[in-house]
Amino acid sequence: MESYEKRTWWSQHRLTERLARSPFLEAAVTAAFLIAASDGSASEQEYDALLDRLEILGGVNRDAIDQLLSSAAKALEEGGFDPSVAHVAELVGDADDGEAVLMVGLAVALADDDVSTDEREIATQLAKAMRLDIDLEAMLATIRD
Repeated sequence: MESYEKRTWWSQHRLTERLARSPFLEAAVTAAFLIAASDGSASEQEYDALLDRLEILGGVNRDAIDQLLSSAAKALEEGGFDPSVAHVAELVGDADDGEAVLMVGLAVALADDDVSTDEREIATQLAKAMRLDIDLEAMLATIRD
C-alpha cells in the first residue's frame, strides 16, 4: 500500500519521477543535508527520514544517497553554506523543481518534529537562491498534514 506521502505532496510534486534525474537528486540531497546540518548537526532521525523518503518512496539506491551526502558534507566543510546553497540553485532546472527540492529538505527537517530557526534560515536562503517566492510556514503545514 502506498504511504500517505506518496499519495499527497510527494506525488503532487512528482518526486519519484524527479529523483530519477541526477541533478535533481543531488540538489534534493544537498538541500536536505544543508537544512539538517544548519543547527550544528544532522540528527539520526533526519538521516533516517532522508533515507526513507529517497530510498523507499523515491526508489533511490542507498549508496547513491550516501555518496551525495558525503559530497555535500565535504563541500560544506570546505566552503561553508553560501557556496553549497549556490550549488543547489545551479542544479535546479526551474521553479517547480526548486519547490520540490525544498519540500524534500523541509520534510527531512521535520523528522525530529522541530524546525529550528537555523534550519528555517537555510531553507529561506535556498528558496531565495532558487528564486522561489514561497510561504515557508505553508510548506511546513503541507508536509505535516
